[in-house]
Formats: sequence, C-alpha cells, structure tokens
Amino acid sequence: MNRSSFRAGMYLLENLTSGMYNDPLSIYREYIQNSVDSFDMIDSKRNKNYFVDIELDPFSRSIKIYDNGLGIPSYKAEETLSSIGDSDKRGMKLRGFRGIGRLGGIAFCDRAIFRTKAEGETSESIQEWDCRKLKNILDLSHKSLTFKQIFQNITKFYRRNNLSKSGSYFEVTLHDVSSFKNHVFDIERVRNYLSQVAPVPFELNVFPFGKIIDDYLGEKLHRYGQYRISINGEGLYKPYGSLVRTTKNKGGGLDHIEDIELFSINIGKEKPIAYGWYGKRKELLGSISKGESCSGIRVRTGNIMIGNSHLLDKCFREDRFNSYVIGEIHVDSDELIPNSRRDDFIDNNEKTLFYNEVEKVVGLPISKEIRLKSRINNTIGDKKIA
Repeated sequence: MNRSSFRAGMYLLENLTSGMYNDPLSIYREYIQNSVDSFDMIDSKRNKNYFVDIELDPFSRSIKIYDNGLGIPSYKAEETLSSIGDSDKRGMKLRGFRGIGRLGGIAFCDRAIFRTKAEGETSESIQEWDCRKLKNILDLSHKSLTFKQIFQNITKFYRRNNLSKSGSYFEVTLHDVSSFKNHVFDIERVRNYLSQVAPVPFELNVFPFGKIIDDYLGEKLHRYGQYRISINGEGLYKPYGSLVRTTKNKGGGLDHIEDIELFSINIGKEKPIAYGWYGKRKELLGSISKGESCSGIRVRTGNIMIGNSHLLDKCFREDRFNSYVIGEIHVDSDELIPNSRRDDFIDNNEKTLFYNEVEKVVGLPISKEIRLKSRINNTIGDKKIA
C-alpha cells in the first residue's frame, strides 16, 4: 500500500476515548499521571510545594483538576494540545508517554476545557472540546470524516493575555459530566479509588512502617514520588494501617501488622527490576475484608498502581491467598511497560520472568505460611473440642 494513501478515520477518536477508558474513574488517574510527570520534569527531588487539586461539583456536574506543575509554553501549546497519540515524554522514563491521557474525560462530558501557562509568560493557552458535538457526529454521521476533519470540527484554540508572569499550571475542566450511576461524583468512591491508585503518601500516624518503606524505596527507585493530592480540599493517603479487618472473628475480626518484609525482584540482571514490601500479620487467619481497600500485594510503576488488587493472584498457591496480605511491588525496568489501559504490562519475556520471580520470592513463601497457620489453628481447635 502506498504510504500516502493511509487515512485515519473518525472512529479512531471514539476508540481512544470511550473505547479506551471504560471505567470512568480512570480519568482521574490519567490526569494525575500527567500532573506528577510535570512535577518530575521540573524538580526530580519532588519539591513539596507542588500539588494537584481536584474539585468535584455534583450539582453543576463539573470536575476540575488543577496542578501547579510545568505548564506548556505558549509557543508550543496549540501543537501539544492538538497532538493525539504523540508525546515528547517518550524516552524520559516518565509515567505517560502515549499522548492519549488527556482524552480520558472526553467520553464522559459535553465540554472539556484545557488551560495552561508556563512560568515567566503573560498569556494563558486554552483549548476547548465540544464533546457533545463529537458524540453526535459519531452517532449520526452518514459520511466518513478524517481524523483531522473531525478534530477541527469540535475544537477551538485561543489565548488570554495580560496575566502575571509568575506561576505555571495546567487545568482540566469537564462540564456536564455523566457516567454509569454517576460514580465520578461519588466523593467517597473517588477517594477510595485514588487512595489505592494515585502516588499519595502513607498516613504515618496510622501506618508507622511507611517511613521505613519510603526510605527503602526512595533509595532504590529512580522514580518514587509521593505527592499532595486533594479532593475538595481534603488530602489523600494510601489506605494502609497497622490494623486490618479480616473475615475471621478471632480477635474481633481484627489482625495486627506486626512488621514488614522488604524484598527485591531480580531476574538475573545487573540490578533488580522491582522492589517491594509486605506486611507481616500476627494471626494470618482469614482474608482481609474487601471493605478495607488494602488487601492484596499491588504492583506499581512511578508509584501509580497497575491493574487492581487481584493482578498477582496467580502468583500464589491459591488465588485467595493474595487477599491475606498487604503490600506493594514497585517496578523499575524499562522493559516492563504498562499497556494502554494500565491493567497489566505489555506481553514480553521480561513480563513472564517478573511474574515467575514474584511467585518464587513472595507468592510461595506467603502461601506456605498461610497454610501452616491454618493447620496450627485447626489443631488447637480440635484439642479444645476434645
């Protein structure tokens, strides 16, 4: 086929929005990912003055996500905001690199506005998307439009001048938002989701082991950040604590995290490809209750979760054993690449070696300990009955 005859059709945009982001809550992850990448591009030491503020207004059905990161200089703002499937982050070892993250909210709103400004500039760059018009075109159009034609039809770009030179930012505002059961406006649901997924800090007064973990991972990983992220003014923290609620009634259904185990995942390379930790429970009887939002060893890259709490289930002797523990594995490998939906890694040999080593280092030892504790408990119970 002649290269010049290649044509990107109108339904490609549909596949990159509603087709890509079928879970509406994932839009928060995508925008936060772009924000924290911006922080790292400014300051690799992750100055604590950087933040992400999320404002949810279920009455006006609007969502605003603001960060005081790098922003986009005016000379390349229009080009950057109009680029889809292209990113200048590739090769920079950042979390986002496919150039589609900002499309996340388009499938769930009628209008999206992107505003940005770089430090030292006096103009703000603005791009607006008419998402309702996009949906109508995709639903009702009887003629095929090119990707470029439809993009020009639904977006407009302009600038606002005479602003202060100080400050930089990127802001996304989604208007007239709707989703299945309006989960995107359920503040507790969104908080619960982001506390697990986003790169937020441990709450040290309820999980003192967080300091040991931070020191270990901060030393080992080249990209381990914890950032100030808030929803309607209230800060977010990871959902870990020294007590976990379990499915067993012994001890009132609670178990204590007595210590943590630090470990690395090495597949025979010069250095490990991942580092992690898991909590050591006192009783280890029964799984952790689902309502705790912390069960299962989670996999993270750039301190953002990949997949969900069940991603590593198959690394244990029984799938359910993963839900007996809390913990994280932070991947630090250029060859373990998250797929577009961030629900797993791209298939390659490194992925296979990674899961095999997780089973060996984490899954099998924990599975053996769970079975041993269960046998001991059953023996004690039989003696009491006798």
